[in-house]
Amino acid sequence: MSLVKYNAMLKVIEHNSITKAAEEIGYTQSGISYMVKTLENEFGFPLLIRSKEGVIPTENALRLKPVLQKMVDTQEELESLIQDLKHAALGTIRIGSYNSMLLTWLPQILKKFYQKFPDVDVKLVEGMDPELVEMLKNGTIDIAFTANTAPEGFKFMKLASDPFQLIVPKGHDLASKEKVTLDDVARYKLVLPNENYFNWITNYLDTHNATGPQFSYQLKDSTAIISMVANDLAITILPKRSLSAVPDNVVVKDFSENYSRVLGITYPDNKQMSSIISAFLTTAKEVVNKKEL
Repeated sequence: MSLVKYNAMLKVIEHNSITKAAEEIGYTQSGISYMVKTLENEFGFPLLIRSKEGVIPTENALRLKPVLQKMVDTQEELESLIQDLKHAALGTIRIGSYNSMLLTWLPQILKKFYQKFPDVDVKLVEGMDPELVEMLKNGTIDIAFTANTAPEGFKFMKLASDPFQLIVPKGHDLASKEKVTLDDVARYKLVLPNENYFNWITNYLDTHNATGPQFSYQLKDSTAIISMVANDLAITILPKRSLSAVPDNVVVKDFSENYSRVLGITYPDNKQMSSIISAFLTTAKEVVNKKEL
């Protein structure tokens, strides 16, 4: 293999001695001499000046040295990565996610991930965006499915956009409209998952001098929210991917404007990312890009 010969040549240059090079890498002197001679024949010019005192690299050999070193280092890095990936099964990955991801993307991503790394210990933690960010910061989890942006010290890998939709009970005034606007929503009671949604809507309405919503409930569980809507207690705005199952007595409407959040994975911003996390990010990207989930 050429890389073995390159490494032998580098050791000869380092020590100015075939004998010392042979001792360091465990070859005979004749073996090292043969490899150097083979390289000289392949390259078409001398690499060493031989004398009774030892050997001296030629000018061409010194010019080749950094390139040969880079090739050897790259091979070692490749072999190390391969071994790291092979032994990824010995590790653990802690993943934070909100409920909608647990119902849609995560099962399919994990299925493919386990096909590659069947013995990896995956731990799942459920929470909302603020909770997940806090868990990332204190090291409780390694990565998290989040929306829009990453906090300082972390990176955000975009997976897909997630449009907001309006959900109203059947027979509601807005149920017959082809598309709705946020101004249409202003006259009705709202039930929303958290304060972020409420602030987003009220800020928009204030900007457009529209009347704010009359009242809002705040519930974490989307199933409970849909139940409130189905019983004609309020209407709601939810991301499309959080609507895993919608009962027959509610209607889902698109907005005339594009309101959406960006979904992705937040992970530590460092160069020493574990191979397990890297492999999971790659798998997630592959699954989401392959089909719309």
